[in-house]
Amino acid sequence: MTTNRLSRSRRRKDVRAWWAEHLSAQGKSGQTHAAYCRARGLDPKYFTLWKGKLRQPSAASPRMVPVVVRPSAESPASAMTEMVPGSAAVCLRLSLGNGLSLSLEIAPGALPAVVRELSRLRC
Repeated sequence: MTTNRLSRSRRRKDVRAWWAEHLSAQGKSGQTHAAYCRARGLDPKYFTLWKGKLRQPSAASPRMVPVVVRPSAESPASAMTEMVPGSAAVCLRLSLGNGLSLSLEIAPGALPAVVRELSRLRC
């Protein structure tokens, strides 16, 4: 007799998929999650737990995204940088799609080091 044992990662994927199907079905059913769980013998606590784990990040949820800075053929500085009037600093401005923006004043000689450090971040 042969037993078919699944790897831990495969079991984890299967469990995630099983809960994702229930979450989707509950949303389409129009039932409250308590009523849906009661009708199917599911524990509402686990339903809520998996709802949180599998929730898609919304536009309002903060998240880290990679930023790639490539040198432009037109100028050695990035298009995101400009000289700050009256100072020897470079202003680096980053505008995000959700309306947030970040401005940093950086000494011109430090800009390559800042870009290098930012490129090492894992998002």
